[in-house]
Amino acid sequence: MGPAGVAAQSGTILGTSTVPVPGIAGVVVYLVPAAETRLPSAPPVSAVVDQRDLRFVPRVIAITPGSTVSFPNSDPVMHNVFHPTLRSGGFDLGTYPPGEERSFTFRHEGAYVIFCHVHPEMVGYVVVIDSPYRAVTDADGRFRMDNVVPGTYRLRTWHRRLRTHDEVVTIAENAVTAVALKLKRGSPVEPRSAPP
Repeated sequence: MGPAGVAAQSGTILGTSTVPVPGIAGVVVYLVPAAETRLPSAPPVSAVVDQRDLRFVPRVIAITPGSTVSFPNSDPVMHNVFHPTLRSGGFDLGTYPPGEERSFTFRHEGAYVIFCHVHPEMVGYVVVIDSPYRAVTDADGRFRMDNVVPGTYRLRTWHRRLRTHDEVVTIAENAVTAVALKLKRGSPVEPRSAPP
């Protein structure tokens, strides 16, 4: 069946999240197959995290393994991008001037915190999850996933300051599934696409 046929038989998730502390945004929401449901392949993507106004923009992104993220420097000062080497996948792109861009390919699942040696107040997150169904909540806690193959999934979340939420959702053909997440403080579980 071609992509058009898959899209015609797919469903949509519209969600909202409530957080315990005002101002928390950038919650990663993703689907993991449950029961007999099988995920379609999740090919690598290309993404951009800008360095602008002494911030990583966006602060949180969700990508698939093998994806490459570019880090342009749009500020009028030097910047640096690195992930601590305390775990596998650590890297340091060096310090580079305004207008330059460097990139890194994230090959393994996990949550990668990104820093700048020059500006220690700059913090970002690249969350790598092997699922085609993933989203990041906006400033109002909303998220959306389209073209989800009908079936039963576990919907999970990741945020560095919030406990991982895990619930079963069923996606029906040509239907919209609404979910409302009430998130709590706590330590998250490392994101992964394996079934429970």
